[in-house]
Amino acid sequence: MYALYNLLLAVPGLAVAPALRLPRFRAHRERLGVYAPELLERVRGQKVLWLHNASIGELKASRPLLRRLREELGEWRIVLSTTSVTGRDLARELAEADGAVLLPLDFPASVERALDAIGPSLFVFTETEIWPNLLRALRRRGVPAVLLSGRVSPRSFRRYLWIRPFLRRVLQDVALFGMQSEAEAERIRALGAPPERVRVTGSLKLEAIAEPRALAIESPPGFLWIAASTHAGEEDVCARVFGRLRERFAGLRLLLAPRHLDRLPAVESVLRAQGLDFIRRTDLRENRWTGEPPVLLLDTLGELAGLYAGAAAAFVGGTLARVGGHNLLEPARAGVPVLYGPHVENVAALADVLDSSGGGFRVADEADLAAKLEALLDDPELCARTGRAAQATVASAGSVEASLRAALECLA
Repeated sequence: MYALYNLLLAVPGLAVAPALRLPRFRAHRERLGVYAPELLERVRGQKVLWLHNASIGELKASRPLLRRLREELGEWRIVLSTTSVTGRDLARELAEADGAVLLPLDFPASVERALDAIGPSLFVFTETEIWPNLLRALRRRGVPAVLLSGRVSPRSFRRYLWIRPFLRRVLQDVALFGMQSEAEAERIRALGAPPERVRVTGSLKLEAIAEPRALAIESPPGFLWIAASTHAGEEDVCARVFGRLRERFAGLRLLLAPRHLDRLPAVESVLRAQGLDFIRRTDLRENRWTGEPPVLLLDTLGELAGLYAGAAAAFVGGTLARVGGHNLLEPARAGVPVLYGPHVENVAALADVLDSSGGGFRVADEADLAAKLEALLDDPELCARTGRAAQATVASAGSVEASLRAALECLA
């Protein structure tokens, strides 16, 4: 099975590997397991923990765990990896890490080169980043691979079922599976993870630390709406809803945060088409938004979590669009009523809990979104009660300490 997997990788590999050696792709050369000499010198002869987070969100969620690992492991070196250059650059700014790199492509040669260079004694990865050749190479070297804050969405589970015979073999190479919930644990067992290696350690995002708020927002209390992680089509919906609601609530403001910043020109076109005045975050003076113009377009990374506090409500995107949903935890943790569409496959467990606790509202379409938001703006007590319910729903459950114990156990 590995032979077939590597054969399938060989086709794109023949094009990608030589291209990464060109000067224009120098920033991506680490994907071949080629790292800077200063990093190699820093880890040479040391015990190394390698912590991998695929996305910026996972990197931020793992920071409390990273701090605890730093406290417990003393003189160990800690190397972080991500799958994007942006994430790697952010990781390099973290004081708790001794270095940050791009995860190598899952080609056997790249993986072996990376492991030779970094020489980890423990490999920790989050969510569910399954890279067969990397996990196989770690096992052969006797390096425990530990999955923490593990997640297998229902949609991913259905896809994985097609390759379950191969996946079952791959999952044998993981020393321990720390899953977010019992439902996630059941899915990973059904895919072939050894049951005795599976436990529930919780979601690290529940205890993630919001970045300090640098932006001052001057908006009438209870009249700020945040539309976060939006995709194509969702900005149109939010712009129309905002335009209609401003006819009733003159002080209403909209902070719009598209999921992908390369779409900003398209989002600006949507706002212009709806006749809405806006300003980009990076064009503000003195880090202050007075509410004029009434729409703030967030064009920076890492600030959103710190901006939820004080909002009347938050709509989380990727839920009206058929994407599967994004981070419901951050607005809920800030005590903000959470609105989301029907497509929440990636965050189904939390969406269900928010539904039942009264901390969030699942909206069917544009009209439903407008109606739910109008109800919250009309009734400050409903808004406050919903926000408190959302916050109580995601109260910390000790996931950092449970994850820490799981990782350290694999060193014994």
